Amino acid sequence: MLRRRFTIAGAAAGVVLAGALTATRSQPARSLPYVAVHDPEFIRAADATFVHDDDRVIGLMAGDTAKAYPAGILSQHGLVQDRSPKGPIAITW
Repeated sequence: MLRRRFTIAGAAAGVVLAGALTATRSQPARSLPYVAVHDPEFIRAADATFVHDDDRVIGLMAGDTAKAYPAGILSQHGLVQDRSPKGPIAITW
């Protein structure tokens, strides 16, 4: 059900944070137990086979674009710094 909600046809693009494989990471501060993700890359919702119907995500809809930040990835990285049409955003879990 979740993947179906984020699969948007036409000009709209549904995307899912792909995590460690496609995200650009910064070096962690010595006191932080995680590596934050900066300017992540996303994949199409249809290609996000690692996201299941009962997985939790933080969703963001901006214009015609829907983004999903899976809680499993957020819990591993702690922070995702991304951009929205109105400026920078930070997603945490």
